[in-house]
Amino acid sequence: MIITISRQAATNGGLIGRLVAERLGLRVFDREVVDEITRRTQIEPNVVNPFDEAVLSPVQSILWEWRNSINERIYGRYLRQALKRIADEDNAVIIGRGANFVLRCARCLHVRIIAPLALRIGIYRTAFPDVPDEEAAKRIHTEDRNKARFVRAVFHEDIDDPRHYDLVLNLAGLTPETSIELIATAANSREERKLPPESQATLPNHVRIMSRHRRPARPGVVEHYRFKP
Repeated sequence: MIITISRQAATNGGLIGRLVAERLGLRVFDREVVDEITRRTQIEPNVVNPFDEAVLSPVQSILWEWRNSINERIYGRYLRQALKRIADEDNAVIIGRGANFVLRCARCLHVRIIAPLALRIGIYRTAFPDVPDEEAAKRIHTEDRNKARFVRAVFHEDIDDPRHYDLVLNLAGLTPETSIELIATAANSREERKLPPESQATLPNHVRIMSRHRRPARPGVVEHYRFKP
């Protein structure tokens, strides 16, 4: 079982992911993904740390590549390799790092956690009570922007596109405990059914339930009043 957790800044996505892992008995890879890269490539952590869910400016990128022989493209290759090894070797919850754009398998569940800005400011200020609301909002927007730029640069995808996720949870109406329950339930269902990741994999299920619950047409009632998808 592989669960990937993509999260907006200050949604407690990392904590929720760790609690899901604890509940299901899975390993957690958050910052540990970068540790995996450094362990397998024998590259010093300080060399790859600037690329962790971030993109350097053009000038910084040129200087960093000149000094350390690494850029976003090379880091992206290392990251893909590390994520695939984790998925091959472990049952795990992988937090961030664009894992959902790399791992596509029957045992993978991809989750996106979002929340209104007001809630995220409250979460942020709970962790950093000395930071005023305006500064908290600024930091949240910066982190969101950095993650979106990272996904565009490394995977050429839009982090906010819901089509990349099996489950999108809006914490506006969900407690953390409910979110954990929903993710765990969806993951167990995915593990039991082992459906392939192709887009048509669940079509037979939809056909079956539509046939079972289709209301019969009454005399004089046109077809479009029947059950519609």
